[in-house]
Amino acid sequence: MKHSVVQTIAITIFSIIMAYSLNTFLIPHNVLTGGIAGLAIIINNYIPINSGWIILIINIPLFVLGYFHLGKKFMLLTVYSVILLSVSMRFIPIHAFSEDILLSSVFGGVIFGICVGANIRFGGSAGGVDIISVILAKKKDMSVGFIITCTNFAIVLVSALVYGPDTTLYTLFAIFASGKAVDSVHTNHLKLTVTIVTDKWKELNAALIQLHPRGVTMTDAEGVYSHHPKKVLTTVITKYELAETKEAIQKNDPAAFVHITRAIEVMGKFRKD
Repeated sequence: MKHSVVQTIAITIFSIIMAYSLNTFLIPHNVLTGGIAGLAIIINNYIPINSGWIILIINIPLFVLGYFHLGKKFMLLTVYSVILLSVSMRFIPIHAFSEDILLSSVFGGVIFGICVGANIRFGGSAGGVDIISVILAKKKDMSVGFIITCTNFAIVLVSALVYGPDTTLYTLFAIFASGKAVDSVHTNHLKLTVTIVTDKWKELNAALIQLHPRGVTMTDAEGVYSHHPKKVLTTVITKYELAETKEAIQKNDPAAFVHITRAIEVMGKFRKD
């Protein structure tokens, strides 16, 4: 419960800041962030509906996709984040923080990216392309920021047609800054080695295999003082998977001894096809 409260508070703060970055740094200069937010800004030029509501409408089918691939809790936090983002964009005035479009593009992109990365790190997302990116990152072991930057290429092309080449170049600045900021906060591509000493190895082994698409190595062990036989489970995960892995361990064996270290390099088959 305490962890859920922290998650909700963090996502609340970052979603509001995300809306502020859009309405004060990017939208006043017609600079896009890419993804659903960028698409919503373009649509807003032709349909007189607030960009926040457009973001919410486009996200609805993606919520269904994320529910089946990323779990109920992740999607509940994502839906909450998107709704809060949409409502905040409705009430935060659209007013340029700075008249310098280059500074606005860079700072707006960085702030937006930090908020997106933080939301993912706290167990949710900003919806849209983030949902697709997290699904691909979990299945293909790719950087979330890199995926987001690649999927934004289509938005850049549309921006060139709607706003012209000059504004599109600033959009590229914002998208690049946003992608780098996401990875600086999220860094899901880092690998971690998790070693678990447990008595309930059957329950933990089943939970870990169900949680991640890869195997777990098990070895025999014995307590030095108690001489009680135990099992040692070893697996490698991404940093993104750490929170849900710790939650699974706590749920199945609260008394387990867990040792987590950063893996410098991983060779062999990391994912189970």
